Amino acid sequence: MLPKVSKTKKKIILASGSRIRRQLLEGVGLQFQVINSNVDEDLLKKELHGRPFREQVVRLASEKSCTVSMDNLDAFVIGSDNMCTIDDEIFDKPIDHEDAINHLSSLSGKKHLQNNGISIHHEGREIWSNFDVTELEMKKLSLQEIEDYLNLDKPYSACGCYHFEANGKGLFKGIIGLESTVMGLAMEQLIKKLNQLDVIEL
Repeated sequence: MLPKVSKTKKKIILASGSRIRRQLLEGVGLQFQVINSNVDEDLLKKELHGRPFREQVVRLASEKSCTVSMDNLDAFVIGSDNMCTIDDEIFDKPIDHEDAINHLSSLSGKKHLQNNGISIHHEGREIWSNFDVTELEMKKLSLQEIEDYLNLDKPYSACGCYHFEANGKGLFKGIIGLESTVMGLAMEQLIKKLNQLDVIEL
């Protein structure tokens, strides 16, 4: 159970347009602004291709928070990024319905990882970064079950092609790690750090 924020003491910006990340922060009572970083993620992913997933997600998170921090020096800017992986393969957001079917077919009956990177910038410099990983085991799904799920949640903008916070949770037989990491923001670790930095009061 996440602790509730009793007071937001300093200006916080979430450098992400993600609805789920916003809801996670709102859920603990955090007061914050949202400013999308508009970082060219595709270009950065090409530059980082072949590097360890830990390095990739933390760097992507850092670029997002840094970009927004440079124009908002007084704020504590939170950037985050997720990668869904099996072994050496990355499952990005699907490009269309057929690609979504292929993603879930590939994940069906197997274990995969959700890798989460977080970065906090203040006054244009990084003051904290974090990496967390959660392992999930998906049930064996038939093509009809995959189609039914896609029609239900329409998770085409999701890393791994499922909305864990909605009906996607029902696709899994097991999870080891933080559910918030799967949803795109390792909240337990983030809230602890914001409290240590005296940005919030619990």
